[in-house]
Amino acid sequence: MGQAWWYVEGYSVFPRGGSRVAAATAPTSSADAAGDIFVSPGDRIPGIPRDALKLRGELDAFERATFGATLLAFSGQYARGDENNQDRNGQVPGYAVVNLDARWRFTGDWELFATVTNLFDRTYASFGVLGANFFTGPGNSFDAGNIQPEQFRTPGLPRAAWIGLRYESGRKN
Repeated sequence: MGQAWWYVEGYSVFPRGGSRVAAATAPTSSADAAGDIFVSPGDRIPGIPRDALKLRGELDAFERATFGATLLAFSGQYARGDENNQDRNGQVPGYAVVNLDARWRFTGDWELFATVTNLFDRTYASFGVLGANFFTGPGNSFDAGNIQPEQFRTPGLPRAAWIGLRYESGRKN
């Protein structure tokens, strides 16, 4: 059996928000003095990156062995609660990660596999939300009298690696 490879790609662009004009009330940094957030036509929808790129390739290097790589890349996105795209902290930055995997089918029903995610151990945030920070006192202690709007970000996964053994009854080679 010779070497065979394949790839798949996906790219999407999420357009700006429609012709909506809305107002919401929230204690965030994108609100005005009255706590209102005014959303205008063309404001981006929070939590959805404008651009998403997904590339996947696999190589059947030799009989029963496959090696794969995946690239995931996303542009920046506005934090949830930043409906008018005016948060003083700006967007949650875009990011890209690379994942690798390998499989070896040593019998018809058994497969050994290995996976590495976030190969280059990139530090990134995958999501953000605006909220109220009550821990603004000395040493980050609780201070109900000094609540500050803040952008909270969800950290992305660090590098991880694992190996495993998979059994699949009745598998065809």
